[in-house]
Amino acid sequence: IINHGDMVLYLSNDTLPMVSKHLIKYSKFKLDSGRDNKWFKDKYKKIDKKFYKKSGYDLGHLTPSHITSYNDTLNHKSFSLYNQAPQLAKFNEGSWKKLEASVEDSIFKYKCDAKIITGVIYDSVSKFLPESKIKIPSHYFKILYVANKTYCWIGSNTTCEIKKTTLIELNTIFKKNKMGLTII
Repeated sequence: IINHGDMVLYLSNDTLPMVSKHLIKYSKFKLDSGRDNKWFKDKYKKIDKKFYKKSGYDLGHLTPSHITSYNDTLNHKSFSLYNQAPQLAKFNEGSWKKLEASVEDSIFKYKCDAKIITGVIYDSVSKFLPESKIKIPSHYFKILYVANKTYCWIGSNTTCEIKKTTLIELNTIFKKNKMGLTII
């Protein structure tokens, strides 16, 4: 577990990113176009971003940079290499980006504090970025708790499709993939 202010990162036993939890106080929430964009290695990080070059994958944020732009320090910390996993560029810059914008819109719509949980699912048959030990997740998921409502989505890191889901379905997937993760 790595604490970065309003953002907490949860890692697997082999220090791969699994989940990011971000708490947003609506009274402080605003979106800027400013972005730190300087990736850094947290303590103990062995993986280098050089493996992403020409791989077809982006450094996909779990807690997105844009939603942390209300706080320069937190925005910088969103560029931790623990807060990323390989995300197909087309997925990151397309359907996932639209989902993240709709989550931001929901926070503005409900005008209240929110909790966002974003994570990755690694299949039992691991795929890696070329010449690296960086696992490629098969899926990304996002959960939004806002105004006593829960919204859940799962997106394919191969087909780029996103569908609504439930916590029950997500927890079933976590169990099936032996992730040692349960979200309530």
